[in-house]
Amino acid sequence: MVRYKSVTDAAGGEMEESIIGDLEEIDTIIAELDISKGKGNLILCVVNLPAYQDKIIQTLQGRFLSKVIYVENGEQIIRNLKEQDFDGAEILIWVMPEEPTEDLLNTLNNFRELFYEVKLPNLMFYNQSFSECVIRKAPDFWRYRGNYYELEEAERGMAFEAIETLATPFSYQDKGDLLRRKRINEYLLEKVRDKQEKANILAELGRIFYHLGEINNALKYFENALKLNEDLGIKEGMAADLGNIGTVYRIKGELDNALEYYGKALKLNEDLGIKEGMAIGLGNIGNVYQIKGELDKALEYYGNALKLNEDLGIKEGIAANLGNIGNVYRIKGELDNALEYYDNALKVFKEMGIRIETARTLMNIGDVFVQKGDKERAFDYYREAQGLATGTPVFEDVSKRLNKLKDEQNA
Repeated sequence: MVRYKSVTDAAGGEMEESIIGDLEEIDTIIAELDISKGKGNLILCVVNLPAYQDKIIQTLQGRFLSKVIYVENGEQIIRNLKEQDFDGAEILIWVMPEEPTEDLLNTLNNFRELFYEVKLPNLMFYNQSFSECVIRKAPDFWRYRGNYYELEEAERGMAFEAIETLATPFSYQDKGDLLRRKRINEYLLEKVRDKQEKANILAELGRIFYHLGEINNALKYFENALKLNEDLGIKEGMAADLGNIGTVYRIKGELDNALEYYGKALKLNEDLGIKEGMAIGLGNIGNVYQIKGELDKALEYYGNALKLNEDLGIKEGIAANLGNIGNVYRIKGELDNALEYYDNALKVFKEMGIRIETARTLMNIGDVFVQKGDKERAFDYYREAQGLATGTPVFEDVSKRLNKLKDEQNA
């Protein structure tokens, strides 16, 4: 899905209601497009201001592989839909002219089925007067549509800045964003008919409740998603759901249940040949064994996960497993080995620009130097970590460590 930030004006107050409404609508459009990928769908969007329309299209292009078609006549629509030369696009964006011609209205009315035959979600932009003509003169097309949105486009730069936030991947860090995503997905769950889409929405709701800390609700939605994917025979979805259920059980401290579900997810991914899923599953099982104190088993699974991520070139997975191996060596008291793996993880996280994990790894290195008795070097690493960790959950942890070292120095 997508990531959203809280949006306030320069004075710190809330945005006008019309802008908030537009953000909710665009948010819903993105969610609907996301779950409609690979399927025919026709979404209509009324926007009167061309600059505002262009900003929304840029936002969508930042989120999806898109083909934008600026329509001039009916024949152009028919040709594009029949030839289906979309260059790997995930969505089609149709931009209609300011005034509809009879030819264009007739094409929409008589060839409406083609929009669903392409198996891609279609998003069509036009203005209010065009919309009124469609309702009067292309009634069959109008009835054939999916959802319909009207955006008020308040003419303020703030609205443009706010919409830009919708293009960023959603990271589940802000409670307000989570609650908005919850409302949208609950709405979509009631509206969609396709069972696979319902399974995707159920899983998304599970992730939202997980990040809200409502673990039992998360488990319920993941189990419902799993049941639906089992009924549909969608094994890739089943594997993801099993892994999510395993994570909930790990958080609940039910480690044997976690291992059971992680093991099932790993087996399915192995059967399907999904190596990225296998790498994630191996790392998850390593996490459980580390918690259980079975450190050699944890090292085995982390090592296998690392090898797969290296084969696949997944840098974030490489760095995460290097860090995990470093954690195990630190627990085992093999501090030089721990430093080696932490240093390698740190290089990758820095290269990728992942601030929070860079800060966390710096903090871990500081912990190792504390264990080695080198508090001056520990202080340097903690201070660097604190500078990067501002605004993240790591900040409080590393600040406590720094304060403790300062207290010891002053004692």
